Amino acid sequence: MNKTSIEARAFLPSFLHHKLSPRFRHFLFNLSLSIFFGLAWFLLLYGNSSLDTSNVNWIYQAGGDIFQHQIGWEWFRQAPWQFPLGRISAYGYPFGTFVSYMDSIPLLAIPFKLLSPLLTPNFQYMGIWELISYICQMLIGILILDEFTPSTLKKLLGASLLVLSPPLIFRSFSHDSLTAQWILLAGIWFILVEYRHKLWRGAWVLLISIALLVHVYFVAMLLPLWVISLFFRYSRNKNKGMVVVDVAVVAAAIFLIGYSTGLFSLLPDDLIGKEFGLYSWNLNGFFNPFSNSSILNPLPTGTSGQYEGFSYLGLGNLVLLPIGLIIFFTRDTSRHNLYFFLPFVIVSFIFILFALSNEVFFNAALLWNIQLPEFLRKIFSIFSSSGRFIWPVFYFIVLFGIISIVRNNRFAAIFLVLALLVQFIDLQPLFSVKKSINFETYTPSLQSEFWPAAAKSNQHILLIPAEDAFDIYAPIALFARQSELTLNWGYFSRSDSGAIANYAIQAWQDLLANQSDPQTLYIFWGDEWVAKAKQALSSKMLVCQVDGYEVVFSSKNPLVQADIDLARYCTFP
Repeated sequence: MNKTSIEARAFLPSFLHHKLSPRFRHFLFNLSLSIFFGLAWFLLLYGNSSLDTSNVNWIYQAGGDIFQHQIGWEWFRQAPWQFPLGRISAYGYPFGTFVSYMDSIPLLAIPFKLLSPLLTPNFQYMGIWELISYICQMLIGILILDEFTPSTLKKLLGASLLVLSPPLIFRSFSHDSLTAQWILLAGIWFILVEYRHKLWRGAWVLLISIALLVHVYFVAMLLPLWVISLFFRYSRNKNKGMVVVDVAVVAAAIFLIGYSTGLFSLLPDDLIGKEFGLYSWNLNGFFNPFSNSSILNPLPTGTSGQYEGFSYLGLGNLVLLPIGLIIFFTRDTSRHNLYFFLPFVIVSFIFILFALSNEVFFNAALLWNIQLPEFLRKIFSIFSSSGRFIWPVFYFIVLFGIISIVRNNRFAAIFLVLALLVQFIDLQPLFSVKKSINFETYTPSLQSEFWPAAAKSNQHILLIPAEDAFDIYAPIALFARQSELTLNWGYFSRSDSGAIANYAIQAWQDLLANQSDPQTLYIFWGDEWVAKAKQALSSKMLVCQVDGYEVVFSSKNPLVQADIDLARYCTFP
């Protein structure tokens, strides 16, 4: 009986032993290991409070990106089914938005919406998603190392180093959809399988489809890896005509899924993000821990947005990598291996150039600034957080160090244990910040009796101005969602921001012309607009100060008849 069979028997019921192929039994064994150790790492790093699906308070308290993802799911859950499937009509009203543009992970949002009648009223899957990401990171790491060593211990240690990847932990419980970095590892694994064996033809279609339902940035990062896989496949079988078929199938999958979820519902100009170059990668990125190392000091950066290119290797990997390089150049530099590495080097160069953007910094020093043609700047700005594109290169480097040692050194387990311990100690500041958010509670800032009464008598909330309201919108968005009112502005990854802003300006013009809607609450924010509202509308409408918000509504609004003392909050026309 071989080692794989013995391992499988330890985890599988006896009646399954003769039903499953050795390869599939081995996969189930690896999956079992991944679930156990992925869960163990997750609980060690973050505890279990985020796994309570009915506990949404910590997300509301955390705010920021994770609040955006949660409120997007809540709006989507509440919305009627429509096509495209991801459409949310009441948020960003009257234009609406899509669950993909809320970064709410459609891969989970759509099935959970189907199950919505069975779920608790307050439901979050962000903790579950983080756990899935860590288990998958462990699993794909094991599957990659399975190509190079039969040792279960070495695979577990190497995969654990991948779990302790600083870019992964940095995104955890913050920008949740971007913790699916196992998608990139899966792409690397597919290349290895294609090169060493032969990959199932539908594997890339499935992986790219999953990536599209998680975050579109992963699709953009996968495509160059897919090209490497195609290169190895058609270098082997010489059937160049099938390249067209593979490209057509992947393109069709991207179009169908993107169209069905609303990802392609915006015009090209609306897909342009912030200025290209702001959220770039710094040449010090692999060595800059920002404030996330207990041993190394942060290095300066060139722009305020270069945290998007956070790619610190961690001290454990920084110790392991030179050892891996020495071993590789003394034992492993055959022509055969160089043929394998060349496509990775070319693709890495492309990733690095794009991650650096047109403004290249080392520390705070600007090395060069290339003025891009306007059409090229717009295209690149679709992926304005260009610094993220360093992630595939990050994983190439980490895997190179691990695999080089695992393949060629009999003391590999000792090196990996030491690297793992150093990595864990080094990243303590990063863990502690992430762990603390899970225990915070949330106290709604909208405490006044005004709000429940307003919810019963209104249909719409209109923020004026409808732009850059990130700092004040969250309590209003939560109230509007819970009260089933529409809201004209939200924090979207992409939107027709011009149309949304103009809609609010038109509403302001209507108010000046004494044409207010009797079932709309107009909320003004910012000193300039609050002053304008008081000056122009006090003689026409009720102007109220409620829980720090300037709320204006018509004297014909049914709220006027509500059983509350509006004089506590409002001045009457």
